[in-house]
Formats: sequence, structure tokens, C-alpha cells
Amino acid sequence: MIKFNIVIVFILLGTILLCSQETTEQDKLLKRTKENYSLVFTSPEEAFQESAIILQEAQREKNLEAELCAISTQCVYYESKNNFEKLMITAKLLFQKAETYQNPVYQTSAKIDIFNAYAFNGLYEQAFEELKQAERIIRRVEDKDFIIILTRVNLYVAFSNYYFLQKDYESQLKYLEKIADEYENLTDEKYKERFRYIDYSNRSRVYIDLNNLDSAKYFAELSLSKESGYGRNDIQFSNFLVLGRVSVEKGNYENAILYLLEAEKVKGYKNHLNLLTLYDNIIQAYKRLDEREKLNEYHAKRDSLKLNVSESRNESLLSLLEESGKDSISEHSIVLVFFLVLMAILMMVFIRKNKILTRQEKISQKYLEENPENERGENYSRLLEMLKINDQAFMAYFEKVYPTFIPKLLKLNPKIIQSDIEFCALLKLKIPTSDIARYKFITQKSVQNRKYLIRKKLNIPPDVDIYIWFSLF
Repeated sequence: MIKFNIVIVFILLGTILLCSQETTEQDKLLKRTKENYSLVFTSPEEAFQESAIILQEAQREKNLEAELCAISTQCVYYESKNNFEKLMITAKLLFQKAETYQNPVYQTSAKIDIFNAYAFNGLYEQAFEELKQAERIIRRVEDKDFIIILTRVNLYVAFSNYYFLQKDYESQLKYLEKIADEYENLTDEKYKERFRYIDYSNRSRVYIDLNNLDSAKYFAELSLSKESGYGRNDIQFSNFLVLGRVSVEKGNYENAILYLLEAEKVKGYKNHLNLLTLYDNIIQAYKRLDEREKLNEYHAKRDSLKLNVSESRNESLLSLLEESGKDSISEHSIVLVFFLVLMAILMMVFIRKNKILTRQEKISQKYLEENPENERGENYSRLLEMLKINDQAFMAYFEKVYPTFIPKLLKLNPKIIQSDIEFCALLKLKIPTSDIARYKFITQKSVQNRKYLIRKKLNIPPDVDIYIWFSLF
């Protein structure tokens, strides 16, 4: 069953570089292509631009492997940018080329990319089917050379991601065990050590989700200790994030901030779910430390990221739904179409609500410009000063100045909660949206949404300015 209420995608950045096999016959273009693939994890924009140039050269010279590797680089780039519509298009191109060139490694890689595009949009059944097809492709290859081992590892990572999305962490851990077994088939001890470094990091992520804090910390620290100039910024990011999450769970918030900010400093490819987890934990830590300015800063970062991801998901979903409906009109397709219609309705409601909020805000601004103060005098000035310094006695003094205000609110809506009452007090004092946002360390959009909810709870007509309503209340 598709879960409609959450953004769905998670890409473990321990993915192995499929293009990293070296051969004695490798020409300069192929070497350049492989180096550029590695670059996409640390400098995605530079790597993407170079991949376009390489692709043209590879097609002109009929260098098949370089062509496939360049397209694969573009897949990684679109994935890093959460552009899953273009990822789907590029991954299908990669699969078609790889199938024509009879290259099972890149066929498998393409199927994994398609899996990621479906998974991002919550289309789990289609996503899992892509993994099963990838598994069938790579099973036909009996060789156990370096690149085939890494391809299987990459596939197991994708299966691990799938079970992460299903919150089946035990199954996820089983696939990590399969990954570790594949590593042991390698003959080069240096490669084994590098992949243990990745494996330990992967394990730490699973253990933190299983709430096994000690094991999560152990494997994250073990992975960091194995760092030896591998250039895997994604692994460093993950390890710092896990250690930060462990510190948050254990209540060591100052230590948590140190780890989490180290994670944020890491350059390169970070998928949006990792970033959302990072921001959520930073917000929780700063909230506990009462760092209000920082709290507001990271709330804004998280909101911006969520908006960006939401827009990307909406853009890519339609093309994915069209693709899933090409074969047949099934019950599942009907559900997906229903979901699309539902999203369209919700988007219309969202747009309409924003127009209403914008209009109401303009009316309020005009009213406050003409009536800038609630009351002149000592009581109003004192309440304003208490609000500015977040004095806990603010509401007690407000009740003393306006003794009938709260009883009248409760009579109008007996279920109104304390935080709503405090917000209504600010409207009674004619505090503008921008000032409420500043004093309460929230965004102006949050203040506008809160006004919208207050209107509903108190049945304030939409054509009546909320400040005028409270001035007469």
C-alpha cells in the first residue's frame, strides 16, 4: 500500500562506484570518464558539465563503456538534485543503451536508478519490481570478478534502502550482512578495508534506527577511525550525523551540536532525507539549549528544503504515473490516478488558502498602520516589554489587565488550548505579524497560518480583519 502522507525516498550514500574497474586497455577517455564519475559525489555541478562533454566524445568515438559511465554520472547528478523526473528519463536511456551493448552491470545500475525514482514518489510496488528485475539480470552473470561483486553490493544497498523505507530494519540489517559477505569475496585487502569502512557506516545507520545507541556509536566511530583519504564525503557526513543523533537521544545536546554541525560542513552529495534528519536533530538540540536565534535559522532551512522536495515530487509524479499506466489499466493504476487527483485538489486548496492569507494580511497591515497601538499607557508598554524579553509572567499580567478576555474566549470555544489563548493575546495587543515572528522565533508564514487556524476555531468571518475583531472582543 502506498503511503500518501510522507515524502518517500532514501538513498544510502555508501553506493559503490560502478565505473571504478581498471583494465590494461583503458584509454584516456575512459579513464577521464571514471574519474569524473568519482567527482560527482563531491563536486556534482562540475562533474555534470564534464559528463555532457564526455558523452558527446564517447558517442563520436564509439567508446561504449565511456558512454554508459557518462550517462550513469548524470543519473547520480539528478538524484543528488532530487530531480527524479530527469533521473527516470536518464536511467531509462542508460538501461536501453546497456541492453543494446549487452552490459549487465549498467543494466543493473539503471534499474537501481529507476527504483530510486519510484521510491522517492512513494510508488513502492513499482520500485520493488525494478529491484527484482535487476536481481534477475545480475544473477545471470556467474563471474565473481571485481565489478560484478560491486554490482551485487550496489543492488543489496538498494534492497537495504527499500526495507529502510518500509521501516523493516531487521531485513535491512540482513542485506547489510549480504553486502559484508560480498566484500569478503574480494582478493585485494586494500579494497576490503575500504569497504569495511563503508560497511561500518551503513551498520551504524541501521542501529540508530533500531534505537541501539551503543552499537550505532561504536560502528560510526569505527568507520571514522578507518578513514584514510578515501574521498567519501557521504560516509563522513553519515558518521557525524549518527553520532549527533546518538548524542541527542542521550541528552548530550552540546556534544550533539558539535557532531551535527560537522556533518553540515561536509561538502558534496547529501540526499534530502539525510538533510531533513540533520535539521530535525539540530532543531531539537538548539531547542533544548534554548538557542532561539539558531532555532529559527534551522527551522527556515528545513522549511525551505521541504518546499523544494515537495515541488520536485509534484513535477516528477505525473510522468511516473503515466509510465506505470502504459502496460495496463489496473486497480493499482486507479489508486495512483486517485492520488494524483487528490494532490491536485490539495494544491488548489493550498493556493486558495495562500491567496486568502495574503489578502487578509494586507488588510491587517493597513489597519495597523492607521491604528498602531492598542492602548497608550503603562500597562501596554509593560506588556510589550515583557513580550520582547519572553517574560514567563506575560500571560499573568495580561489577565490582570484584561480580566474578561480569557473567560470570553473559553465561552466562545471551551476546547481552545493555552497556546492559542496566548496567541490571541498578541492579536488583542495588535502585534504585527513580523513582530510576532521575531518575538516567538518562528517564520511569518507560520504566524499567518496560525491566524488562519484561530479564525476557524473562533468562527471569525473571512471578510473581517482579525485585529479589528479582537479590538472589539
